[in-house]
Amino acid sequence: MKKRIIPLLLVIAALGTGGTLMVMQGKDAVTMAAVEKSSILTADTVNVSFQGVGGKVTAIHVTEEQQVKKGDILMTLDPTDLDLQIAKLKTDILQQDVKIRQTKDAVQIGLSKVATQEQQAQLGVLAAQTAESLVNQGVRTEDLERQKLAVEASRQALELTQTTYDRTKALFDSGAVSQASLDTVTNQLEAAKNGLSQQQALLHKMQAGATAQERQQAQIQTEKAKTTMTQTTQARQDVENSAYNVELLQKQKDSMQVQLQTLEVQKQRLVLKAPSDGKVTRIMPKVGENAAVGAPVVMLESNQLYYNIYIEETQIGKVKPKQSVSGHVVALNKEIGGKVRYISAAPQYATMKMSREKGQADVSAFLVRIDVERTPELLPGMTVEVKMDETAD
Repeated sequence: MKKRIIPLLLVIAALGTGGTLMVMQGKDAVTMAAVEKSSILTADTVNVSFQGVGGKVTAIHVTEEQQVKKGDILMTLDPTDLDLQIAKLKTDILQQDVKIRQTKDAVQIGLSKVATQEQQAQLGVLAAQTAESLVNQGVRTEDLERQKLAVEASRQALELTQTTYDRTKALFDSGAVSQASLDTVTNQLEAAKNGLSQQQALLHKMQAGATAQERQQAQIQTEKAKTTMTQTTQARQDVENSAYNVELLQKQKDSMQVQLQTLEVQKQRLVLKAPSDGKVTRIMPKVGENAAVGAPVVMLESNQLYYNIYIEETQIGKVKPKQSVSGHVVALNKEIGGKVRYISAAPQYATMKMSREKGQADVSAFLVRIDVERTPELLPGMTVEVKMDETAD
């Protein structure tokens, strides 16, 4: 029994001594977990979709596993409906231009007519005011003397005509002249009498001055002329107000142009282009099928590779954003360079895993994402190992 116990004690002692030596040299599992980090190379995947438009696929310009550059055309949709809408809107804009020109011409013609009416109305007001002033002021002395002379001239003409009539009547009675000659001088005599009566009546009127009725009538004519002037002013305002129709039509045209730009942008979006360099990994629809608005139609694998490592809080001071990091690709047995993209708090499961590895329940972990330049031999899924004690400062 004692012989069996002795070898067992020797084994236990050997294991204890070896474990102690590993701990002293830093080769235990806990230390190794803290020093060596393993991760998987990953490529960003972009789900490419048509922005704000959908429709029937008319052409697919790429194939799966094809490398593309940013801006390369991936897929196009049928533009027929948008082409019809754009053509109609362009026609509407041309018609709107015609309406704007016609309205502008109408405004100019209206203003020209109103200007003429205003001049006529101003002359009418001036004439009416002058007439009213003459009526209110009465006849001037020189006009009255001129009318007296006109009465005297009419009287002398009547006397002369009367003498001619008397002679012709005597000759007619003696049978020396015809009835026609007598009728002629008779008419002349009547005309002379009427002329004298009219000149005398006008003289009497000028001497008596304007009546109250005539003054009132003159005032009415002046007010009427002013009313006409007011009407022309209102007509000008109406024409000027119609100029706002030009602004309204212009705003409607501006709205149409915005709609046209929107349709043209939508038409441009019918052509799907690669958002970045990468490899086409999947094409969902086929030619002739409908692509829904915003639904992924092409999956693009980015040329940017990266891997994540988790570091405990006591080691986080060793890495910084944009810091260079060296990793070992196991499959290629090759070292690759990388650069830290960002550092963030790790998910809870990573913190718990690291705590179990270290045997400490209160250790926090941080996620470090490292970008790697892609080469033909580097493939997503390859394992990368990073030794924290060799990380560049």
